[in-house]
Amino acid sequence: MQSDDIEQEERRKHQRVAFEAKGRFLAPDGSEHECSIRDMSLGGIALSADIAIEIGENIIVYLDEFGRFEGKVVRVYEGGFAIETAISGPRRERLAQRLEALARGEKIEVSARRSFARYAPGEAGLEESSVLTIGDGSSMPCRIIDMSLGGAQVAVEQRLPIGTEVSIGRMSGRVVRHTEEGVGIQFTNIPERASALSRPFG
Repeated sequence: MQSDDIEQEERRKHQRVAFEAKGRFLAPDGSEHECSIRDMSLGGIALSADIAIEIGENIIVYLDEFGRFEGKVVRVYEGGFAIETAISGPRRERLAQRLEALARGEKIEVSARRSFARYAPGEAGLEESSVLTIGDGSSMPCRIIDMSLGGAQVAVEQRLPIGTEVSIGRMSGRVVRHTEEGVGIQFTNIPERASALSRPFG
């Protein structure tokens, strides 16, 4: 069997479910853009977007009620593109259940408490508990409340001064605001190319 035949056979293993959900993605130049789902399967996502993306680019997408996905662009078309994704474990099982429910015509209720571009850690496949490292090398435990492509809100006992340089995992940033539970962080190391974004958050 030739490689093209193998690829087509692999695609047929995953049922594509068409539905609408909003999200945002990070373009290869580091800019953030709105997008929406055309259809989704366990192996990939077809998206509608206003900017052109080239085949082979690595993209990170945050989708309402589905969280964070990372994958390579495998198809482009007028008004959007499709990425290939690879998820496993409990998150894959949860996604399979949601897609099966959508295929049956059931609707997913979008939470009204969360703003458009922010996601809870569990929805992004990440752990809440992490460590906040300060620029001087000291560190403190923290809890990730939510995140977006450009920043995060974390709960900490000590509210660091605005402007303090910090990092969580491989993500660097600075404190830009104080919140009821801790601090808001704006990431400063969003790379110029999305292909460099293959890194754990915490």
